Amino acid sequence: MASEEVGDHAVCGTASESFFGSIKREISYVPKYQSHIDDLENQVKQLGCKRQRVENLVNAARRQGDEIYKGVEQWLISIDEFTQRVVKPIIDYQDEAKKHCFKGLCPNLLKRYNLSKEAAKAAKDGANLLGKGNFSNFCFRPAPQRMELTSSRLYQQFNSRRSIFRDIMVAMKDDEVSMIGVYGSGGVGKTTLVKAVARQVIEEKLFDEVVMVEVTRTPDQKPIQDKIASDLGLQFGQHDDVLQRAGLLSERLKKEKRVLIILDDIWMRLDLDGIGIPFWGNEKQSVRQQEDWKERYVDQSRCKILLTSRNQHVLCNEMNIQKTFSIGVLSDEEALSFFWSNVGDAAGRSDFLPIGVEIVRECRGFPIAIITIANALKNKIPFFWKDAFDQLRNSNQRRMGGEDANVNSIIELSYNFLESEEAKSLFRLCGLLNGGSQIPIDALMRCGMGLGLLKGVYTLQEARKRVHMLVNNLKASRLLLDGDAEECLKMHDIIHSIAASVATEELMFNMQNVADLKEELDKKTHKDPTAISIPFRGIYEFPERLECPKLKLFVLFSENLSLRIPDLFFEGMTELRVLSFTGFRFPSLPSSIGCLISLRTLTLESCLLGDVATIGDLKKLEILSLRHSDVEELPGEIGQLTRLKLLDLSNCMKLKVIRPNVISSLSRLEELYMGNSFTEWEIEGQSNASLVELKQLSRLTTLEVHIPDAQVMPQDLLSVELERYRICIGDVWSWSGEHETSRRLKLSALNKCIYLGYGMQMLLKGIEDLYLDELNGFQNALLELEDGEVFPLLKHLHVQNVCEILYIVNLVGWEHCNAFPLLESLFLHNLMRLEMVYRGQLTEHSFSKLRIIKVCQCDNLKHLFSFSMARNLLQLQKIKVSFCESLKLIVGKESSETHNVHEIINFTQLHSLTLQCLPQLTSSGFDLERPLLSPTISATTLAFEEVIAADDSDESLFNNKV
Repeated sequence: MASEEVGDHAVCGTASESFFGSIKREISYVPKYQSHIDDLENQVKQLGCKRQRVENLVNAARRQGDEIYKGVEQWLISIDEFTQRVVKPIIDYQDEAKKHCFKGLCPNLLKRYNLSKEAAKAAKDGANLLGKGNFSNFCFRPAPQRMELTSSRLYQQFNSRRSIFRDIMVAMKDDEVSMIGVYGSGGVGKTTLVKAVARQVIEEKLFDEVVMVEVTRTPDQKPIQDKIASDLGLQFGQHDDVLQRAGLLSERLKKEKRVLIILDDIWMRLDLDGIGIPFWGNEKQSVRQQEDWKERYVDQSRCKILLTSRNQHVLCNEMNIQKTFSIGVLSDEEALSFFWSNVGDAAGRSDFLPIGVEIVRECRGFPIAIITIANALKNKIPFFWKDAFDQLRNSNQRRMGGEDANVNSIIELSYNFLESEEAKSLFRLCGLLNGGSQIPIDALMRCGMGLGLLKGVYTLQEARKRVHMLVNNLKASRLLLDGDAEECLKMHDIIHSIAASVATEELMFNMQNVADLKEELDKKTHKDPTAISIPFRGIYEFPERLECPKLKLFVLFSENLSLRIPDLFFEGMTELRVLSFTGFRFPSLPSSIGCLISLRTLTLESCLLGDVATIGDLKKLEILSLRHSDVEELPGEIGQLTRLKLLDLSNCMKLKVIRPNVISSLSRLEELYMGNSFTEWEIEGQSNASLVELKQLSRLTTLEVHIPDAQVMPQDLLSVELERYRICIGDVWSWSGEHETSRRLKLSALNKCIYLGYGMQMLLKGIEDLYLDELNGFQNALLELEDGEVFPLLKHLHVQNVCEILYIVNLVGWEHCNAFPLLESLFLHNLMRLEMVYRGQLTEHSFSKLRIIKVCQCDNLKHLFSFSMARNLLQLQKIKVSFCESLKLIVGKESSETHNVHEIINFTQLHSLTLQCLPQLTSSGFDLERPLLSPTISATTLAFEEVIAADDSDESLFNNKV
């Protein structure tokens, strides 16, 4: 009984303590009123500072193309909501709490109690928010866009391919098969087949990732690793060692549940482990090891490998492929059908039919031969066809070399049919520059200009146009193909062999596969070569002197930074016009480089460069490129190159010193590239280059430059008419852009005076890609032009962090004005006062090309489009709207608008709609099944769980007229 009393007393004591503790805490809110308010204000300051730091990092990540984690974006929004909805009312209510009651004799204790209690709770919530802002990682690199692949449906038009395609697809779905091989002669269509397979597995969603790599005859592991990593969105960072990269790549691939790796055109055994491709068919592994690998990885990581080769032995014996498929030539019927489908208007005409049959017979069923000769004969008369057949038949009879000889004869004939000698020269040049890799069109232009291949061309702008015209002719003849990157080309390996062969006839040698370079060079020098290209990564030694008096072009690629070019090496090359080194180390340039008195084009790219002053002795030099090289200083001697038309210093990130008056001395300069490079601009007369020197380049047509501080820009800096430019002004923009355009401008932290002056208006009229960040003094920054044109050529517009802007474009008072007639993408971010995308009247062409619009953190925006704007958006494909507090409608009616009540607006091209964190958005009445909206829209594209209906309005998401 006593123990029960003690227990009861203990319980009562605890309850009493709790009760009185609560009373004490409640009473303390009044005397601690000011302390709680001060704590809250201090907490708000800390939150503001942290928010600014995080937002700066987020903005920088976005500029690099990274995606931000939703948790980070939500935290930033939570800070704003906390400040506006919790803190602001407390701070604003302080004046009421300070008022006295009882005729001013006593402070209002009740109001102070309530306010103090709310402030204490808010300070606690603020501390929690502050703690949640410690992000270890806030962004990620999005998966790269899928490569363009051959349509599987188009490919299956041939019966001989359809069954192979079907069998490969069966193997793709077999979990017991990890490696598949396709073999056949060159030009038979192996690459086309595997691209069609890749497209089909993507359509059927058999794999999460599909990676395709073209392998050269002398495979290098690093480029293969780079391509796979790039397609997977993996970055090696500073890891340069092949084994380290292989480990990183292997771990990345093991994390993928389903991945297909296509290795196209292998010529010898590939060390997949050395590259970093995990697989369980390794011949080095024991049966037990293979079974262990399968048990550990196959269920989790369905990593399949698809290889193509000309040699069945390589696939079966050296790569230990489990399943192989042979692909042969087309049947006679398929070959004829393929020929007539590509030959143009002659198809079906009786006067072409007999000779067409004979020509196709000479092609022996090889698709590459058929399509090449078909394009060569397109729009030609029957006599031309007959002459082509005679040449083919005679050539094949002379060669007597089997099927490959027939294919070679056809490609050579297509080359001979080229009407322009310039096109033939460019084709041969491609044979020298290409070794299974991409061919930059710019490299063709620079080499072609240096060699004098382009007749009647005197400026770089003319040269670029001529080269593009010739490239189009070669592509139309199927002798060149589009490359994987913008402004790049590639060649089928058979066509490249022919290009190298015909170049050899002109004493132009591509020394791609040589065992002893010194010995091979000695053989070639006895033939008085006119061009030598050495795309060979295993070079170890050069001869002391190369005696080639007729040599016009010398191109070398290396990754051996310890390789030394002897001092006297260039003494016997006095006629050399083009010299290109890639991947070399030059503490100082060889002294004999001064002997190259005829040199027109010099490229030292991806090199480690020390003293380059000797270049100043090359008085006839017209093109100089140090792109991607480590060089710290551009010496004063470069100013002696008074004939220089092009200077490329792009991505020379260590370049800190350019001697004053060097740039201004280059009076004939037409193109200057300094992107992601020199930024140490100074005021005129100091120890480094100044921007005022650019004003003296009266012939300048192309400029790429980064100016971190707009205050050092002289008046009328950009007064010259530029054909092409990429200019970045401000210290926060990254150099890279999301789109490949000729005219790009990035402006950050500028005031209205700078934006409207300094020759900026001339640039804005021709702009294609425009980025605006933190502009001051603008309510409608984009309509300040005097002649009524509103960015007639602009394709991409990105506006962010402009706090005063009310409209993107203001057309009030303007009549019949086309606004953004070519605009394709529009990105608006953190424009807190933005009321409308446009204001005023629009013509039918305004915004008519818009495909993508993304809007984020525009809290004053009520609707995205008005009816009049929505009428023009026939090409709209993608909409993303997020974190806009006031947005109620996607399409809404402006007060001044009139429209036909029966009018229906169809977004027929829309395939992606993302809506996130839009608390005022009205969603009632929105029906995904209505074909009225878009035939391709699906529920998976909408974030409806994040769309909250604000009221019971009868207006739907798109309004019932959309």
